[in-house]
Formats: sequence, C-alpha cells, structure tokens
Amino acid sequence: MSIKTILAIMEFKTALENISLATAVARAHDAHLTVLNIGEVPSLPFYGFGGHGYVEIWSEECDQRKEDLAEVNTRMDQQLAREGLSYDLRPYLSSPEREDNLVARHAIYCDLAVVLRSAEQELESVEKNAIDGALFDSGRPVLYIPKSPELDTIGQRVAIAWNAQREAARAVTDALPFLKKATQIDLLVVDPVVGDEDHGQDPGSDMALILSRHGLNLNVRIVASEGRPVSQVLLETARDLKSDLIVMGAYGHSRLRQNILGGTTSEMLENSDVPLLLSR
Repeated sequence: MSIKTILAIMEFKTALENISLATAVARAHDAHLTVLNIGEVPSLPFYGFGGHGYVEIWSEECDQRKEDLAEVNTRMDQQLAREGLSYDLRPYLSSPEREDNLVARHAIYCDLAVVLRSAEQELESVEKNAIDGALFDSGRPVLYIPKSPELDTIGQRVAIAWNAQREAARAVTDALPFLKKATQIDLLVVDPVVGDEDHGQDPGSDMALILSRHGLNLNVRIVASEGRPVSQVLLETARDLKSDLIVMGAYGHSRLRQNILGGTTSEMLENSDVPLLLSR
C-alpha cells in the first residue's frame, strides 16, 4: 500500500499559511496533492429580517466571499507552481450543512484526506464537517494536523493507540506508509485486559508480531490511566516519547452517540498538539 493521491481540506481564510504542511506530506510520499479550499456561505443577517434590502445585503456578502475565495485560489496556484509538485485546486463555496457531503465526494477519490486546523481554539465548522464527512462517508483515513508552532515533522516518531478493536486495526493498516518511513514506533496499550477476548494473553504482542512481518520494529508500552481520561494518557505519553504522529481508530460508536456523549476521539481532536492519523 502507498499514498499517491492526497486531498488537503482547508478553510480558505487560513489556507495560504497552512499549505506548506500539506505540501510536505505530499512530497514525503511523492503524491499528487489536491487542495479543497472551502469558503462558507455567509449566514443570513439577523438584522432587518424581512426589511428592504435584506436579501441584497446577503447577496453582496456572498459575492464578496466568492471573490475572496478566488483570490486565495489564485495566490495558492502561484505558490504551488513554484513547488514542483503535481497538484490541482478545487475552490468551493458551501453551506455548513453540506460540507460533510462535499468533502466525502472528493475524499472517496484519494488515498489520504488531510484536515488542517485553522486555529488553536475550538474546531471550526469546516474542520468538524471535513473530519465527519471523510471518516464516516468516504472510507478513507484522515490525517489531522493541529495548529502548533512546535510542529516541524510528521511521522518520524509514531505512537499507535492500540485497543484491540476494529477501528484500531484499520488505522494500523492505513498507517503502514507512515510506519515504514518512521525511525521510532511505540505501541501504546492503556489499561489492557488480559484474555483471548480482549487484548490477548500478552497485550500488544499480537500486533507487534503482525507489524514485524512488514519489517517494522516497535516498542510495546503498557500504560496505566490511574483514573485519567484515555485521551489525556495518550497525549501525555506521546509527548514524553516526543511522538510526532499518533495513529488511532476513530469513533467506535455511532455518530449520534458520539455527539451526545463525546468520547476519546473528540477529546483528542480538540486537545492534541500532535498530528493524528484517524481511521474507522
């Protein structure tokens, strides 16, 4: 398995400052880079509802957003032309309700979807919808890259969050192109339950054996949560190991249940300063 087509999904306002990270990933895998620049349709103004000029104001805001998106697309085209990469640009103006479907339609035709976070605060709607659409509706893995000033490499030191579940197994397989380039691989097992129906008699060893047949060497690390959330344990351990990529299964429950209860995936997306490779 190799990565030859990458779809980078960006909120257009911060796309120019984030494109270098997507370019680095594409270059590392000698892959074609498709950039999906998304601008959100402005919300209908709350002021003057039903009054004269209400629709005209909104229409003017939409036209301005289209012009801004086109300008970013032109500047990005000029920037990428100097990189010597195979690439194409796809600017789209979309309503938030349709963003997940838009991303899914494009992500189906790639090997890896890359979502670049635009800020350090709460995830923007474009980012949430991009992750949702790619993971649930395209069947492709997602590389989520947080906004972090200390981020300079991706995939040299990889931590695998292993819980012996289907999503985690899928993530490991999807991560093989990264794992084969890594100089350090750590398999993290949090609070394992010993037994054939859980993590095995020697937790982590079964997956270590599978990966060894791919020519990979890794360290199995059993980690006790001591009452802390799993997301906190994974992030703290990854930082201690100086990991620059965490591989993990995503959203083991249904979309509805995750939205109501939250979960490890949501917590990781909100709090991680380490890139995440997510699969489900």
